[in-house]
Amino acid sequence: MSGLFNIILIFILTSLAVLFALSNQHQVDVGFPGGFVVTGVPLFVLTFVPMFIGFFIGIISAWFKKLKYKKRIEVMQSKNNELAEELTNLRNLPLDNDTQL
Repeated sequence: MSGLFNIILIFILTSLAVLFALSNQHQVDVGFPGGFVVTGVPLFVLTFVPMFIGFFIGIISAWFKKLKYKKRIEVMQSKNNELAEELTNLRNLPLDNDTQL
């Protein structure tokens, strides 16, 4: 069910992006600081390029965060193994029979 939903969602978003690109074919001039001017850029490019740049920055950011959490999980699993071993050792200690009930 989830796979079908994803395919339908991707189809809808792709269709909307194509419709947006087709309806915004106007040529515009883009001026940059320092007097640099690019002429004849389609209007949809000015929307899609920043969107894709942000998308890739988000992917890279998520990847670094994933690496951080992966390292944290490894440290916690190592500590958990140490504590489990210590608990096993404590359970195997003989009981003292010095207490009177």
